[in-house]
Amino acid sequence: MITIPKSEQRKFETMLYGQAQRYGLTPEEYLRKIWYHEEASRFGEYVAMTLLEELLPLVPIPKSDEKDAVVA
Repeated sequence: MITIPKSEQRKFETMLYGQAQRYGLTPEEYLRKIWYHEEASRFGEYVAMTLLEELLPLVPIPKSDEKDAVVA
């Protein structure tokens, strides 16, 4: 089990109950149906950006006089 400071737990609970109410869901339904997908999307974006930063150095960048020779 994760231990977090009481003040952070109260903030999370306030957000959770407010967001669940906004969507007409229980807190558990909100976490499973909306929060999960939002976070999965963010993690996916983070992973993609991390991978991009790893791949860019592998791509040969043509010198200015070679740009015309590269076909997109």
